Amino acid sequence: MESFLLLLSVILLAGVWSARVGNRFGFPVLIGFVAIGVLLGPGGFGISPLVSLSLAKSVGYVALILILFEGGLHTSVTRIRQAWLPALSLATFGVLISAVMMTFLAYYLLHLPFYAAALLGVAFSSTDAASVFSILGGQPLRQRLIDVLEVESGTNDPMAFFLTLVLLQWSVHGVGSPWHATWYVVGTFCLQMFVGLAAGLIAGYLGSYANQRVKLDTGGLYPTLSLAFAMLSYAIAELFHGSGFLSVYVASVVMGNRRMEHRYSIMRFHEGLSWTMHILMFVVLGLQLVPATLTGILWPGLGLALGALFIARPAAVWISTIGMGFSWQEKNFLTWAGFRGAVPIVLVLTAILAPGYTPGTMMSAVFFVVIASTLVQGWTVKPLAQKLGLLEPSPSEGLLELVAIARENAIVLPIEITEGSRLVHLRMVDIAFPQNTLCYAIVRDNKVIVPRGATRLQASDHLLVLSDRRHNDDLRLLFEGELIGAPAFLP
Repeated sequence: MESFLLLLSVILLAGVWSARVGNRFGFPVLIGFVAIGVLLGPGGFGISPLVSLSLAKSVGYVALILILFEGGLHTSVTRIRQAWLPALSLATFGVLISAVMMTFLAYYLLHLPFYAAALLGVAFSSTDAASVFSILGGQPLRQRLIDVLEVESGTNDPMAFFLTLVLLQWSVHGVGSPWHATWYVVGTFCLQMFVGLAAGLIAGYLGSYANQRVKLDTGGLYPTLSLAFAMLSYAIAELFHGSGFLSVYVASVVMGNRRMEHRYSIMRFHEGLSWTMHILMFVVLGLQLVPATLTGILWPGLGLALGALFIARPAAVWISTIGMGFSWQEKNFLTWAGFRGAVPIVLVLTAILAPGYTPGTMMSAVFFVVIASTLVQGWTVKPLAQKLGLLEPSPSEGLLELVAIARENAIVLPIEITEGSRLVHLRMVDIAFPQNTLCYAIVRDNKVIVPRGATRLQASDHLLVLSDRRHNDDLRLLFEGELIGAPAFLP
């Protein structure tokens, strides 16, 4: 047990350090995580025991659930409305176009049976939400491009998993007649997407209702509540043969766009959990990689990587966004920002662990495409955006960072005006508040009043005063004789 905890702590510390170095020097962080796994695994120093394929698959599924949920919490409905058409086109037609092209490349370069080549093609067709959120997070890109890429990465996983399911069923039971095959594809697709959407909406609204209505003893339990609904949304959809990943994404979007108690704590919790899943997932995937086994398919693997970067993804973007008003610069950037990450590996693990299936060289081939995509695209995507003139001025700090700064320096002081107080009937403008202090709300008869200078105080008014925490004593002196509650930091 001690050895396991020591190894886990080393992995997490190395991951945090690599994230710090990567953000500072522009290095693709996810490659650092894979490298850590390789060094610890059988192909490196052999410190870590071999992680089974089934365990790697389970870690990958859990990680994708949490990463998609965190991404959906930050996605506003307004952004989805602006980006839904190109994002949906890329997530469906784009995935199909890319899958077909990568299938032929895998078939001819690796000499695989058709179904194995098709499974590889589908695995390579989906962009990875973890990679997109990690690499593009905080980049000052045109908002439309960020919206399209993030919504696409959150919605194309269900399509890729659906195609994988269909191919696995066909490989075992056969295709049958064209009529039967068509109805099976259409019926399964509708079932997966409808159930996934419905389960996500139900879980999202239930999670939002529970967040607002359930009064927990401590604010630290609210993130746990949201985590429970993230898992619940996936489980419900899968139980009724729907798309669990679509359900997770929809549920998180619903919860993120409604009023949320302890929003800051929940967002920070899921952001940290998402990064932890990034680290563990890519380290575990690196543990599966033995560099010596890659030499046998070096040139076919490089051919697949180049085909994914320069043939499949460009064709998918340029065809599926026809007539949608994108400039050639924007299309080129959408092409280059289609990062592959953990999703292809999880899809291949799903295929390998299916009954009666043999892995062949599929796992080794996936690593060529994933590593090439993350390394080459991750390192060059920001310079490309700058060269194409797609960067826009943005604040130096993100919203959550600005909230964090405010929380460290500001307090909210609740004050109740008593009967017979000298402040009754006094105007707000006549109260000598300390510097950097604002009474931003008055609760009167269970109604909220936004005070103005001419607003007069009444007995039993509850004031919410926002101030620099250094003025706490000055406020208590100013409202001496009133009922003053304990100061609280911003939520």
